[in-house]
Amino acid sequence: MSDNRRIRFMALSLFGLLPPLAAIAEPSTGRGNVEICATYDPTSPDDFQKEFSFGDITVPAGTVFDGPAHMFNGLKDPGDMQHIVTDPKNNDGKGWLSISDAEEKRREGYLRTDHEIGHLHQAFLIDGPVTLSKHHLCDKVDAHVIVSSQWDWNTRTINVASDLYYQAYGVVSDNKIDTSFDNEEMPFQWNAQAGNINAAVTRPLDAVYELPPD
Repeated sequence: MSDNRRIRFMALSLFGLLPPLAAIAEPSTGRGNVEICATYDPTSPDDFQKEFSFGDITVPAGTVFDGPAHMFNGLKDPGDMQHIVTDPKNNDGKGWLSISDAEEKRREGYLRTDHEIGHLHQAFLIDGPVTLSKHHLCDKVDAHVIVSSQWDWNTRTINVASDLYYQAYGVVSDNKIDTSFDNEEMPFQWNAQAGNINAAVTRPLDAVYELPPD
């Protein structure tokens, strides 16, 4: 996912979201399911503590997740920060410790393709809220594929891929998407801005929500 795609927040009322979604979304087949996780790097306990410094993280209904990108160490640590090398020159040029040269080459190839200009982006938005805590880092929720020509989201079906993940990108409210997270004292906003909220598709998504153009 492009590093320059910044994310910001707009307060969301769940009751204000559901009627527009019901009117525009195609009927759900009941097969859509995604898992959402907060990041966890056991080598950086201070960073993990800061994720929850303002309390539990409530990811609101209507949150849009954009991607995909490849993950290397599961949904809680997709970039494998647990093993990343901060000084490659002193580690034979390796980017991660404790992996083979072949795996290193594979990861580098994926990172290049994930950041290429024109890399396919697709997205989904969750149907209900999810609350994450220090002792409950992950949870599952139903979701719709989101389609928008304005945002270049054209895929109408997202299949399960165990090595791909998505990141929180914005929030849909009243048929508009807001991508601004500007209140750092609110747990969801701070963590979305920091890239700490990741999601993966666990069942195929084929129910579609069409975002009207501005």
